[in-house]
Amino acid sequence: MKKLRSRLFFHFSIQFGFISLLMIVVVFTAFFIGLYYLSNEDREADYYQTQLEELAIKVGDPYDYKEMGNDISDVLPENVWLQIIDEEGNVIESENAPEDLKESYSSFDMVQMKEREQLGESAIKYSLEKPLYGNENEYLYVLGYKDPGTILMNELVENVNGSIPEADKSEVEGKLNRLEGTLVIYNEDGNLVQQFGNQKQVEEQPLGIIEKDTSPDHFSEKQYTFLDRDSGNSWILYTPNEQNQDMPLTLYRNITLVFVGLAGIILLVTVFIAFWNSFRYGSPLFIFSNWLNRMGNGNYEEVLTEQEKKKVYRKNGKLKRRYKLYKEVFQAFDDMAEKLDASRKEREQLEKSREEWVAGISHDLRTPLTTMEGYGRLLGNKEYDWSKQELQEIGDTITEKSDYMVDLIEDFTLSFRLKNDAGSLAFNMVNLNNYMEHILVKFQKDVAFNDYQVVYKPIHPDRKIEVNERLFERMIDNLVYNAWKHNPPEIAIKIEATESEEEKALKIRIIDNGTGMDEETQKHLFTRYYRGTNTDERNEGTGLGMSIALQIAKLHKGTISVQSEKDRGTIVTVVLPYDTD
Repeated sequence: MKKLRSRLFFHFSIQFGFISLLMIVVVFTAFFIGLYYLSNEDREADYYQTQLEELAIKVGDPYDYKEMGNDISDVLPENVWLQIIDEEGNVIESENAPEDLKESYSSFDMVQMKEREQLGESAIKYSLEKPLYGNENEYLYVLGYKDPGTILMNELVENVNGSIPEADKSEVEGKLNRLEGTLVIYNEDGNLVQQFGNQKQVEEQPLGIIEKDTSPDHFSEKQYTFLDRDSGNSWILYTPNEQNQDMPLTLYRNITLVFVGLAGIILLVTVFIAFWNSFRYGSPLFIFSNWLNRMGNGNYEEVLTEQEKKKVYRKNGKLKRRYKLYKEVFQAFDDMAEKLDASRKEREQLEKSREEWVAGISHDLRTPLTTMEGYGRLLGNKEYDWSKQELQEIGDTITEKSDYMVDLIEDFTLSFRLKNDAGSLAFNMVNLNNYMEHILVKFQKDVAFNDYQVVYKPIHPDRKIEVNERLFERMIDNLVYNAWKHNPPEIAIKIEATESEEEKALKIRIIDNGTGMDEETQKHLFTRYYRGTNTDERNEGTGLGMSIALQIAKLHKGTISVQSEKDRGTIVTVVLPYDTD
């Protein structure tokens, strides 16, 4: 148990050290995730503007970038084009740009670009960048992309006169429907002048106009505005936003969510570790408790239930990792349960054997003793004068019953020994043919078998087999005597030995052509004290012969089977396996 104590101390020290390290990792991870989330908030506000700024940072000075063997097209996002304009207004780099774009821009072009946010048929984002390294020149990065809303807004306000003329309303309505957009026009007082597209009244919060302009890609729709200075009307165009992100959160709400998320993660990790510990250390204790309860109730065989075995052991029989900490405890429980179960079984076996002995002796001795007692009382009657013939008959009956009692006691003793003392029996190698002929000599010399033909058909080639000679002979005797006792004279009893390569066994058959047996007799043939239903038997028998024969066959790791039909004879087959090595 010292090893167990040391292992527990080491295990818990490592575990709580790991928990502390894990908590530190979780805190730092959550901090950096929150920091990244907060810094990413601005990046998601305007998709194309962010793409342009990141591109400008990667490229820096375009001349130096190309001299280093880099290609701007490799870092350019899909479905956009790029122009880089120097301080003189000349385009020094152009990637994926439409052919109708200019190669040089004047100051007036720059004003148009700034006001319209459009070049040709593309909406644009621009950024003036001064590289951190290289020369001190500034470059204007212009990123073009498809934005039907920008194009449509510039088209609508061109040559505008305060509102949409009546003649153009249907055309404007068609264009808006294709974009699934909505156009609303307000006067200086904020009253709705005209609305096209989605006829639902658009109501905007005061700060919503500014938020959609500074962070357009946080919303599900894009907003385009135009102020007609001549009429004082304000135009607002709404279109679906394909770069839509979630609704923005304020800085304070973001910080609050980060810390709430951090606290939640720490709480979840702590709860997980608590549950993990309770399961890891509580589950074995629960199993031990159930184990002790079953053992207290005397159930030693089911030390662990099938469900508990699946929890504790792998398929290869080894303990699972989380239970290895208690391997000495499991081993101690197994040893104790095995010893207690063996002790209980031994006690039960002794008690059962004692009861069987007493019951068998009481049952099988009662009948002959009753007969002998009756004849004894008759002989003790002084009023009757017995003749010599009567005395001879009484003596023969008493002798017969005495012999039966001796045979019964011997059979019962042998049966008891076979069940309880089989481990001390000695086995020897014998030649099968020679040994069978030795056994059958007694039947050939026995006058009781004069009317019976007993023949042995030897095995070829001869084989040796490991047997207990005395018990093996007793088994053959019982089987042959059983065939003689239950059949009329002049039948043939044939004994043959064969070898079965398929079953790797020797087979000894006792075959007779006698009266056979019914199904009921075959069913109970090897039941102790069963004597069958044949009323023509010449000897009552002990009812243990076939049971003893089966016990002897089992001691030799063999079996006995019976095939019989009424009036067509019986075949008793003894199968004894042998080691092919």
